[in-house]
Amino acid sequence: MDNISYLRVSVTDKCNLKCYYCRPDNLEFIDKEEILSYEEITKLVKAMTKYGLQKVRITGGEPLVRPEIEKLVKMLKDIPEINDVAMTTNAITLAKHAKSLREAGLDRLNISIDSLKPDLFYQITKGHLSDVIEGIKEAKKYGFDPIKINAVIINGVNENEALDFVKFGIDYGLEVRFIEMMPLGQGQISWDLNMVKPLDKVKENIEKVYGKLVPSESIGSGAARVYEIPEFKTKIGFITPISNPFCDGCSKLRLTAEGSIKLCLRTDEEIPVKDILRYGSEEELDNFIKMVLVEKERSNANIQESNYQFSECRRVMTSIGG
Repeated sequence: MDNISYLRVSVTDKCNLKCYYCRPDNLEFIDKEEILSYEEITKLVKAMTKYGLQKVRITGGEPLVRPEIEKLVKMLKDIPEINDVAMTTNAITLAKHAKSLREAGLDRLNISIDSLKPDLFYQITKGHLSDVIEGIKEAKKYGFDPIKINAVIINGVNENEALDFVKFGIDYGLEVRFIEMMPLGQGQISWDLNMVKPLDKVKENIEKVYGKLVPSESIGSGAARVYEIPEFKTKIGFITPISNPFCDGCSKLRLTAEGSIKLCLRTDEEIPVKDILRYGSEEELDNFIKMVLVEKERSNANIQESNYQFSECRRVMTSIGG
């Protein structure tokens, strides 16, 4: 593999929600001194731009619980080769941060919402949907566009809310992305294939109400297959890691909160980089990145040979990077 274009950076394993499919009751957080500093993250990003890195997404946990997260946004935006800095957030405290994030240069927001029913939202997350709505309104006020809503569709939980999410996107001027549940996270439930709602069925149901969806594109669409409702110009994305994998040609890497490169969500393979960032030379860091590119290509090939199966994931999703 000659280059890497996209890095997802987990800045913390902490979160202000307790989603039962994501976060176990007995979760132990990573020691503060083991978490990468903003300077260390920026050092790695700068070094990776030599190999094509242009886009960075800040994730968690919940990135807005990390103090002075706006400082990292500005540091990344000050790297000339980085043309897109985005963030995935649960938006619980977004209303307090939207203005400062925009001023720091954040380009885009993805907001995770798993139900538009306040009672069910609380049941899933132990948070309040009203806080998320307030955050969306503030983000719109300060010019974030597009704002994308991520909804993990789970059979037996929220599989009947797809049309509600579409209407929500139309009403608020948002893009909506549906995601199949993956066997990740070690939450309070055991993953089962029956929990997965194939998104081709979701798409069919949307088309029964809104007519044929037209293939489209979206800024930073990544793994999503994007369509548009022509009448409303509303974009709908489908991320299908289970029913229709999209791994071919993947050039995405993840940086975990405590400083390891994760090659893919389908494998537990990780390559530690923290010691090199803290104590190594520029040449050692450059050699590390070259090695990662080779390992990423090998990992992609192995995943395709395994028919895109997920290996057992021991890592808690909150520290992987979304």
